[in-house]
Amino acid sequence: MTTVKNYSKIVATIAAVMVLFVVNSKRTNQAEDSIQPREIRQLLSEDNIRVAAAELGDGSGSRPATLLLGIFSTTKKHSPVHPKYYPTYEPRSPVNYPHRRDYIRNTYLGTDNPKICKLSEFIRQTTEDPMRRVCEVPYTFVIGAGGPDRPKDHDDSEPLTLDMDPDGNSEDDCTYLNIRENMENGKSPTYLKFAANLAEEYGIDYVAKSDDDSVISPWALLEFIEEDLPPSPHNRRIYGGAPRLSRLKNHIYAAGEFYMMSSDLANYVGNVLTPAERLGMMIPRKPTEDLDMGTFVHGHPRAIKFLNMNSRKIWIHPKKTELEFLESWTGGQALMLPKRHGCQLTWKSFCTGVLSGKSL
Repeated sequence: MTTVKNYSKIVATIAAVMVLFVVNSKRTNQAEDSIQPREIRQLLSEDNIRVAAAELGDGSGSRPATLLLGIFSTTKKHSPVHPKYYPTYEPRSPVNYPHRRDYIRNTYLGTDNPKICKLSEFIRQTTEDPMRRVCEVPYTFVIGAGGPDRPKDHDDSEPLTLDMDPDGNSEDDCTYLNIRENMENGKSPTYLKFAANLAEEYGIDYVAKSDDDSVISPWALLEFIEEDLPPSPHNRRIYGGAPRLSRLKNHIYAAGEFYMMSSDLANYVGNVLTPAERLGMMIPRKPTEDLDMGTFVHGHPRAIKFLNMNSRKIWIHPKKTELEFLESWTGGQALMLPKRHGCQLTWKSFCTGVLSGKSL
């Protein structure tokens, strides 16, 4: 009798355990269902999954990133230095732009480092064998070479680039944009349009713009790229430079002396936004190249990752005259780069401008 009772207890215990197991399984399933209610499932739509997959890629990317360096120049033989911005110079101090390109080639572009090359050489290496490509920083001088009848921002079906400037001159490390030369009103977006198309075809991860009076340390530039810039497919919506503050647009933008962005942002500014849309985003009657570029970039519908390059500045600016430029190179200033800038954000000038009502 005792054995039968013990057996009954064992059976009852097993049955109770099974009931608990079933109940807990249902609760677990219910808990899992509660983790992803209908609202969250809607967020994980096919479109968002597609975007996320495109941005994450396959997890590869051990190679160094590549960066296209566009150095803005012009076809002008001479141009005065503006006394408003550079009062220490003679009011009509001439700047010979073709000659300036020569001494840029002979300084920071002339170190014989195979990782820095002409854009045409980068294309050749990539076309022949991208796995054996050595160049990481292709450079080109960017010139508006269209005649007076061309728009300042490329907005038609005409070719994006030309083979030579309006005077029939051609240099093998120059890109001649098919627009009227300008500084503030369309040259930069046209360059990004050109750069984004190249990036897609030849695997360029980042696009940079530099003024021709900025002295860049090639060693610091390569260090910055190799240590701080993730290559594709992890180079998404990255934008950086020396930060400036905008009162009217309420954002941080990168100063025009040198800024860089990932190729997807270059494509957004140059190809996704239309010239009319860009014009509508600018401050009326006050085009400002670097501020407007920041506005275009921050117009992207997804989050932007801003790199404050004042933490490790890799260029010196401005060096308007040849003597200043060459002395900063031969005198060793460029060898001291990267340098931590004393001012991480331009609060002093920004606050002064706000109080005076003159800041942008």
